[in-house]
Amino acid sequence: MGMIYLQCVVILLYCSNVHGKKSGALQSSCDNMTPGHTGTAQTSPAPYRVVVSKTKYTGGDTISVTLQKTASNQFRGYLMQARNQAGKKIAGFNLIANSKYLQCDSPRDAVTHTEASDKDSVTFQFTAPQTSQGNITIFTTAVENYNTYWVMMKSDTIIDSAATGASSRLLPSCVLVVVALCCFYLNRH
Repeated sequence: MGMIYLQCVVILLYCSNVHGKKSGALQSSCDNMTPGHTGTAQTSPAPYRVVVSKTKYTGGDTISVTLQKTASNQFRGYLMQARNQAGKKIAGFNLIANSKYLQCDSPRDAVTHTEASDKDSVTFQFTAPQTSQGNITIFTTAVENYNTYWVMMKSDTIIDSAATGASSRLLPSCVLVVVALCCFYLNRH
C-alpha cells in the first residue's frame, strides 16, 4: 500500500510540471504557442494587441515590439516569437526585466515571462537579422489567467527591405533602358 501511495505522489508531481508555469512558457509551447494550461484558447477578439515600431526593416534595425492591453484586462503571462512567412522562427529578441529566453530553434528566438504579476504592457527590442530572412511577423500568446488565454496574436507584418530592394534597384535601370530605346527610335525616324 505504501509503495502505491508513493508512486501516486511521484506521478502527481510529474504531471504538475507538464503544465504552463508562473515562471514562463515551456519548451513544448514553441511550435503551436499554446500554454500547457487547462481549457482551450479563446476565440473571441483578444483584449490585447501586438504593436511594432517599424513595418519595414533592414539588417540590424532595432524594432520595438509591445504587447499591450486594449481593454481593462491585464495579462499575467506571454510568449513572443518572430517568424518569417515560411514559419521559421527568427532570433533577435533582447531581454527586459522579468523575462527570459525560451530557446525554441535557436538562441533568442522566443521570450516569455518569469513571474505572473498583472501587466498592462511589455516592450521588447527586436534586432532584425543581418541577412535577409523575408517578411517577419511577431506572434504572441497572452495569458490573462490560467484558463483564459489567446494564442498566436499577430503584429503588422514587418517587410524585409532586402527582399523588396532588388526590384527598387532594378527599376531605375529598366527606366534608363526604355528611355534609351525611345531616344534611339526617335532618332531613326
